[in-house]
Order: sequence, then C-alpha cells, then structure tokens
Amino acid sequence: MNKAGIYLHIPFCKTKCIYCDFYSVTKKDDSIPHFIKCIIKEIELNKNKILDHQFDTIFFGGGTPSVLTPKQLEQILNALYKNYNITKDAEISLECNPGEVNYEKLKDFHSLGLNRLSIGFQSFNDKLLKFLGRLHTSEQSISTFNDARKAGIDNINTDLIYDIPKQLVREWKNDLFLVNALNPEHISAYSLTVEKNTVLHSMVRKKMTIMPSEKIDKKMFLETIEFLEKNNYNHYEISNFSKKDMECKHNLHYWRMKPYLAFGPGAHGFDGSKRWWNKRSLEHYLSSLEKDILPIEQYEILTEKNSFNELIMNGLRLREGVNVNLLKKLIDIDVNKHIKTYQKKWSYLQYKNDNLSLKKEGLLFTDEIIADLFLI
Repeated sequence: MNKAGIYLHIPFCKTKCIYCDFYSVTKKDDSIPHFIKCIIKEIELNKNKILDHQFDTIFFGGGTPSVLTPKQLEQILNALYKNYNITKDAEISLECNPGEVNYEKLKDFHSLGLNRLSIGFQSFNDKLLKFLGRLHTSEQSISTFNDARKAGIDNINTDLIYDIPKQLVREWKNDLFLVNALNPEHISAYSLTVEKNTVLHSMVRKKMTIMPSEKIDKKMFLETIEFLEKNNYNHYEISNFSKKDMECKHNLHYWRMKPYLAFGPGAHGFDGSKRWWNKRSLEHYLSSLEKDILPIEQYEILTEKNSFNELIMNGLRLREGVNVNLLKKLIDIDVNKHIKTYQKKWSYLQYKNDNLSLKKEGLLFTDEIIADLFLI
C-alpha cells in the first residue's frame, strides 16, 4: 500500500523569533485544552480523506509542540490511531525548543511512541541566539539533547542557522564542530532567509541590520557540506544531512510529492492532486470546529504545469533527483528535449537512467536552475 504522512501544527510559542513566518501565537496557553478538543474534532472530520494510503509518519510542528502535556499528546495520538491506518513502525516526530522541556516530559513522550525529536538549537553563540529572539542558551541546547538521549530517544535532529547578521565563518564552523561532537542522527542547516511579515524583514528594510553578503552565504554553505560529509553525514537534501538510513521520512513525503494530511491553524494538506490550507487564525480554527466546520481557508487543484514545476522544484532539492518518467506522465510535452535545452546552459544538470539530478557543484545554483526548468 502507498504511504502518506500526517502533520499537526501546534501554534503556541513563548515568544516569536524575528525570522519566523510560520503561524504562531504567544500568551495563549490558556487556549490549549480547547485547542486539543478541536484538533481531535478536525482529525475525526477528515477520516475519509486519503483512504488508499497507510500513514507511516506523524510530525508535530509549530509553534512549539513540546508545550503539550504527555496526556494531551496521548489524546491526539489516540485519535489518529482510531481514525487512520497508521503503520506500527511509524516515524513520530516532535519539535522542541532547548530549555523548554525536561527529562521527565521527554521520557513520557517517548513512552507514548515519540521516536524522533527535532531540537531547535539554531546556534551555539549566545549573542546570535539573543539577536534571533531565542530564549535559550547554548548550554540549554546541550542539556536538552542529553536529556533526550537519557529518555531513550535514539533519533534526534538538530536545527542550525547560518548566514546570520554579524556571524563570522569561523563561528559557523565552530557550531558545526560542536553539533558533530553531540553526534545527532540528523542535522538541518538552513541559511537565514528574510521572509515578509517578520521582524527581521522590517529590520533589514529599515537598515537596522544588514544581511551577510552572498559570498559569505555560499562559503558557509560549502563549509557545511564539506565538514558534515567528512563526518559521515549524507547530504541527501540541500539543507539536510543524516547518518546512514536516518533521513527524515516525513519530509521526504513532501519532497517526493506524496500525500499528507495536515491539522491545526495554518496547516497545509495535499492528496496528490489537490492542496488545501487552514486559515492562519487560532480564533477562527476554534470557532469553526466548535460548529463541526473544517477551518479550510482555500484549496487548489494542481494543473499539469503546477505538478510538473513542483516535482522539479522538490526533486532537484534532493540529491537523488527526480524520476523523469514521473514528469512525462504529468504533461504532454517532449520532456527530454526540454531538459536537454537547459543542459546546454547548465552543465551541472545530470540526466541518466531516467533520472534528473544536480551535480554537487551545481548546488550553489539550485534556485536558478529550477527556475529555468519551470514551465511558464
């Protein structure tokens, strides 16, 4: 049976980081019990979606999903298992912030089936953490990681950010050295991007801070690949590295254009041809589900061009590339001719055995190459 994923957006945060454009709310923790009832209702109302798939990943994102109590997590998981065909060995992930979850809570989460933890380190430099609006220290990152290990969680991801204003290349290399010393199974290393409607966007627009040059960004990116590959991490996606066979199965569903259900305010779902998304409003979410109404803001049915472009965009982010036969099934054009046209411009495009991928040297130009391959 085909596999699919489940994403749950838990929007509660202690504070809003300056770079974050995900939907989240602060000072609303008193709404959590009501929210739990509503997300269970949403799970029940969607039970007839994507019936021909087994669900092998569950991902609690946010926000800060570790604000949930073990009892609340158990209630949500029980609702999922009751309403969906979930595999026995499902990857169950949860995001958390350092210093906001202790050993006892992690142990309880693990006993409920949580088998993958994603910890938002972001940096080991306390000054940079403060700039980003993070509440934790580098010391808390390490203690939370150690607590997770002690609790029995043997699949841990650590998030790191580079290309932060005033961050030096040597400071980023030190972050890589320190995270490698902890030996997590997975590392996500993201270049800081300036998203609209964030505090960072406003700061850059008002010239209160200056983003590093493209040259520094590229140097940090290449340093990341070189260091982590040298330390036995497989660079399987442009920003993600894993130990052998420890890739994030849930995110691979996204990148391989597999279906996924999504619950919570602002969450996006996809059934293989149609995409839908919930309104980014906790109040709307709660009031809609009180009336047994799904909080969907809008949906779109992907055109042939949309599907082709998304498969190119996601597939070329993966080192494995994209199966060209899948592209040929999507649209009635000469796909071989289309690819070969751009191979002349981009020597980094590798096309063999019905597979299109980027050579390692082409990773610096991923966005430009993808944009060229898009059908307009």
